[in-house]
Amino acid sequence: MGVYMGIDCLPADWRICLAQDETPLEWKHFQDDGVLQTYLQQACFRYPDISIAVATSGENRFMSLAQWRDEPVMGEQICEDAASFLLPLSLQGHLLPSVQYLPTIAAHKRAMRPSLGSAASICHIAYLLYQMRMQDAPWLELTFYYLELLDNAYRLVVLQHGQLVDGSGEWKVLPVADCREVDSQKRKDVERQALLEQLTRELAAMMAIHHIEDIVVLDHTTQPAALRKEVIIDHFADRYRFFHYPQLETELADFEAAQGAALCAYGLSRPGLAAEVVRQLFATTNAEHLNDHRQ
Repeated sequence: MGVYMGIDCLPADWRICLAQDETPLEWKHFQDDGVLQTYLQQACFRYPDISIAVATSGENRFMSLAQWRDEPVMGEQICEDAASFLLPLSLQGHLLPSVQYLPTIAAHKRAMRPSLGSAASICHIAYLLYQMRMQDAPWLELTFYYLELLDNAYRLVVLQHGQLVDGSGEWKVLPVADCREVDSQKRKDVERQALLEQLTRELAAMMAIHHIEDIVVLDHTTQPAALRKEVIIDHFADRYRFFHYPQLETELADFEAAQGAALCAYGLSRPGLAAEVVRQLFATTNAEHLNDHRQ
């Protein structure tokens, strides 16, 4: 049995899942760089053969940590910050790709948008697919939209047979100047209407291309869970079928990407169901060859 670490890193905000094979051992949230470095050093001392997978919010290709050490990802501060913490520890593992770097994404899709989704979205999907395969769902049936709801924003990606084929990145409601001085309820109504209309356009366009009716929804809003998610479901109930993402316990909300990253670390290292999910999601039998599809 091996030990694996999944890291979901945002600027000044790191979430970590430490797991033994598929079983989580502990969850950690860091906003202090010094405390984070101490934790990573201690983890490496306790588990010298630990393997990790890192998901950042930037646009980057798939690479091993050894490749990352030799060819650092430039231009994304979060990648540079992650590298400064992780690479001196000589860890084994991988920097996970953003959606546009998956070989299942057609070249013209990458020419349409600056971003199709982050590595965190891939980690969410990996965990979701793992749960579905645990219930013996066949790959041919794993075709759906994955919708992540944020505060006045959303992320949308498209899966066909368990592989990511399209996405819209992250869309956010823009501030409206003449709403700043109105009461908060009216402002919320305007924001809700904007989000619903944009999502209506996005889903209609995706439906015209992909002809998919199923949506798996994950609620990451700070509002009461039922408020935003149920509004979305009620609004689109006559056009789409909704399914709830298998969220973790309340106290572990927002750790889905870290757990998915730990699962990817395991799947990239050992055979088994996690490896099957990684092979299907990355469309490759060998993780080191993932970037060959991008040449």
